[in-house]
Amino acid sequence: MARLDVRPEAELDAQEAGSWYEGERVDLGAKFLLELCATFVRIEQAPLQFPLVSGDIRRAILHRFPFGVFFIEEGDVATVLAITHLHRHPGTWQSRR
Repeated sequence: MARLDVRPEAELDAQEAGSWYEGERVDLGAKFLLELCATFVRIEQAPLQFPLVSGDIRRAILHRFPFGVFFIEEGDVATVLAITHLHRHPGTWQSRR
């Protein structure tokens, strides 16, 4: 089991996505954030279950939304670098290493 550390840039990613979804439909932003929290729990429980996508960066995909959580696992800490829409250019999160 890992301890989760979410960088401020990733927190901002989550807030912006949640706000966008809330603007699309009432309660959809809250559902996005709940799904994100469930993904965080999956990462904490077993970070190595997620595939490496670039160097030592792993990606967990949300179930109901087209977003990925990009993180690195170092010892007992999983550090979330970015939470991005999967159709965005990878440079969006790769530069945050």
